[in-house]
Amino acid sequence: MRVRSNIIKNHVRLLTEKRQYHSHLELRKSFFEFFKSKNHEILKSASVIPADNDSSLLFTNAGMNQFKPLIVSSSEPKRVANIQKCIRAGGKHNDLDDVGKDLHHQTFFEMMGNWSFNDAFSKQEACQFAWDYLVKTLSIDSDRLYVSYFGGIEKLGLPEDRECREIWKRIGVPSDRILPFVAENFWEMGSAGPCGPCTEIHYDRIGGRNASSLVNIDDSVVEIWNIVFMSNIRDSSGHIHSLGKNHIDTGMGFERLLSVVQNKNSNFDTDVFTPILDKITTLTKNNLKYNGSLSSREDAVFRLVADHVRATTVAISDGVIPDGTGSGFIVRKMMRRSFLQGNSKLGIERFGLSDLVPVVISTMKEVYPEIEESSNEIIKTFKEEETQFWKTVDKAKKMFDGVANENKSSVISGRKAFNLFETHGLPLSVTVEMARNIGKEVDEKEFERCQLEAQKLSQKASQLKLPVSASEFPTHTDSDKYSYTYKNGRYEFPNVQTRILEVYKNQEKADCLNENEKGFVVLENCQFYGEQGGQTSDTGKLLIDKKEIFEVESAKKLENGAVTVLFGRALQPIRRDLRVEQQLDKKKREGVMKAHSATHLLNWALQKSGLGCGQKGSSVDCNRLRFDYSTKDDVLEKEQKLDILKQCEERMNEFVRRGGETIISETTIEEAKKIENLQSDVKEDRIGNSTVRVVSLGIGRDVPVECCSGTHVHDVKMIEDIAIMSDKSMGQRLRRIIAVTGEEAQKCREYAEASYRDLKSKEPKERSKSAKKIDWKRVPLVDQSRVSALLKQKR
Repeated sequence: MRVRSNIIKNHVRLLTEKRQYHSHLELRKSFFEFFKSKNHEILKSASVIPADNDSSLLFTNAGMNQFKPLIVSSSEPKRVANIQKCIRAGGKHNDLDDVGKDLHHQTFFEMMGNWSFNDAFSKQEACQFAWDYLVKTLSIDSDRLYVSYFGGIEKLGLPEDRECREIWKRIGVPSDRILPFVAENFWEMGSAGPCGPCTEIHYDRIGGRNASSLVNIDDSVVEIWNIVFMSNIRDSSGHIHSLGKNHIDTGMGFERLLSVVQNKNSNFDTDVFTPILDKITTLTKNNLKYNGSLSSREDAVFRLVADHVRATTVAISDGVIPDGTGSGFIVRKMMRRSFLQGNSKLGIERFGLSDLVPVVISTMKEVYPEIEESSNEIIKTFKEEETQFWKTVDKAKKMFDGVANENKSSVISGRKAFNLFETHGLPLSVTVEMARNIGKEVDEKEFERCQLEAQKLSQKASQLKLPVSASEFPTHTDSDKYSYTYKNGRYEFPNVQTRILEVYKNQEKADCLNENEKGFVVLENCQFYGEQGGQTSDTGKLLIDKKEIFEVESAKKLENGAVTVLFGRALQPIRRDLRVEQQLDKKKREGVMKAHSATHLLNWALQKSGLGCGQKGSSVDCNRLRFDYSTKDDVLEKEQKLDILKQCEERMNEFVRRGGETIISETTIEEAKKIENLQSDVKEDRIGNSTVRVVSLGIGRDVPVECCSGTHVHDVKMIEDIAIMSDKSMGQRLRRIIAVTGEEAQKCREYAEASYRDLKSKEPKERSKSAKKIDWKRVPLVDQSRVSALLKQKR
């Protein structure tokens, strides 16, 4: 390994004089200019937070994520290029545990790519673009390049891609450098869905040799460009068919290509990392320097800290809040890893890592200005997270000492380590480090088993996986979920007739569902609202000749929202191709509509009051809602906060009493951005002619307006009443409100009034006994303060 490293360094030294240096900014500029000249639309990177309807991802982890809708359902030819921010940490694609151990793994990276949708350019052009950009624009030595292509899989009926081989010959690549591979050169989106052969361009970091035999084998020959010819689709049974249209998806790891044009041994030696690594040196106890070694424990921590601070900076700037679940958990984990290892391995003082954030921002601000705009917030989050982390460590240290001293064994039970984590928040990595300091180790496998047990207990139906592919159901739509009107004082939901396209039992396709069996169905024209954007799903029945044949318990959106599946119980045997009539639970749908419209009103009222700074999540059910919102740093007394919430509630109910029509329109993303009082963020991961649904409540300029795919009341007066039930902290600058609407709000107010009258009728010394019988969850926040004041009264 050392000999190879020295050979690489010698060749790098010789070539440095021959090739012009490209900064990371120059490389980006050259890429965009090249593809703009080839009539590509240059797009911004989407957020690292995936689209709302893509529950399969914790983070955007590939350049093609934002283009899934175009791949599945578009018909317009389109050329597109961009450089996409990606994070691979957690979920299926997880590089978190490999960072630092080698010279190339990163959790945050950028993916350069250009796409052809619906034959916007040809296979020949795709290969020519790649070759011309690398060899002519970047001046990469063509003698160091090798190409691979798909060698064919006979048993799947997939022939060798000879067309691709001939294209590379015509471009001028020598025959002995055009290499056939099988698994490496067939790309798939997943176990089912679009797929196709691909061709890759590989770069020999050493040069001066024939490296054909080392492609896809030796790390000294690296893949720098992948071109996927997406012309097939794999169905849920594993068979591969023609997609019926041709897309081309290309990708290059930005940092890897940068290392090639800058003649560096690894991504960490490029100018997107060196300023960060240099700053880490100034923070270390003994002014340690990064040497790029694979055997040095300190160098591994340099790489880990640089990568993790970079990744978390980007994630926080895009709106991820460190917390205990989902993407927030991964961000918190990366931050805590950096704090702990930076402190214990490099001697960086506590609270020092926030000094790295400005350096990260300085390397990226020209490319992603949103990161610089969020700089104060990012630094503040780092400081708050590290303060909380060390508090947790110091507090849990006593608990750890108790566990460690329970017996003389050199191994600490994994179950006890898990209890420290679950009960006291002590991360496993901290427990392991503390154990190592006293000559002990932790049974990490037992810890993992305990963690897996806990995860299984908390699994939810949202983790559902069915072998569903949108391409199997080209006629499927759920547009009828919006088909309802208000006439003669009530809502009318037509019983839409349609056909059953597919039946699933035990999460597999089935010929039928027998009586009382549970399973899933896909309808052609689905009227049921699938759980999305925080709004719960519809429930109801499917009928044939007015007889109930299927009870719909929930509706889920799969395939990034492209397919709505209904889960429930068969009341009579059902199978595909039956004609059925849909019957929604109208009372539930109306209650959900009231709560969803009230959620928009609450967001509006909180922002107007200055208490809220935007929505961070919501859950909408029948006449009940949960709303998470971010707050300012202002420290408010409890009474001050309560007064503001009272004003918010009064403002909302005054709005409801005044009434006003709900206006829903579809517009382009560019037009949506121009709306002055738009409360919600416009997702940047829509392109071209994609539209957004804009919901405006009431009449006038000062009204709630949001991008929303949910269902709403036709007039805000139909909400009837909104009562805030609770408001509590969920973490740093994050709070959660529970509120009820309509009949539920009125019942809660009546209960609170009855409880208040009952207490008032009693002597003050008897009131505390009666108060214990009150169900406080049924008492609105405003009334809680009134009842509390009564309890404080003395004779």
